[in-house]
Amino acid sequence: MPILKTSSVQILFGNGDVGVRIVGNKKLKTGAVQFTRIDPVPIGTELEKGEMLSLNDAPVTLGFNKVESLDVVINQLIKLRNIITGENEEERLTVQKS
Repeated sequence: MPILKTSSVQILFGNGDVGVRIVGNKKLKTGAVQFTRIDPVPIGTELEKGEMLSLNDAPVTLGFNKVESLDVVINQLIKLRNIITGENEEERLTVQKS
């Protein structure tokens, strides 16, 4: 099941209060990105390395078992970046299967 919780979770980026952690396993070809609330810091500040939270403890975890699924998310974020910066104003938000 791709969506593990039924409650809606929303994250608003742009205040420097969202921590982002990644973990990957080359051997298993898997990885995850976790988002947690932190005390505000300047956006882009490199945070100290810490242990990943368990799947049940992190407010939001995105897990990837195939690089193709990661590529879909990256491509959508690039499209969104272009929309926000006005680099490609004709771009429309689209949904892709991952």
